[in-house]
Amino acid sequence: MLGSDDLDQMRNDMAVLRDDRVVSVVIRRGNATPLAAQQMRVAGGGSGNLRKNSGKTQETRDQVVLLGATTVDIQIDDRFTLTVASKPVLYRVTWVRPDRSIATMARAEAIE
Repeated sequence: MLGSDDLDQMRNDMAVLRDDRVVSVVIRRGNATPLAAQQMRVAGGGSGNLRKNSGKTQETRDQVVLLGATTVDIQIDDRFTLTVASKPVLYRVTWVRPDRSIATMARAEAIE
């Protein structure tokens, strides 16, 4: 069983990883006013890019993984914009890890 010292060390390790390449992300939830900017690490989805087949057509969507502090306010269907190759790309959150005791982890896919 992990003790409180172990959990604290894991939180510290995740904070170091996040802060190594931190970006400011502004979440938009529904039609509400955007949330305050939150600090997260955003990593490319790599082989996790989403492929959808529909009959004779195929679609590929870029996916990213987000890592933030345990207090990050993020939910499925939230949206945010990142600049990729000097162009804005809109992302939609598709998954949020339920256990946030060490860090907040989420996945999002490009929708525009």
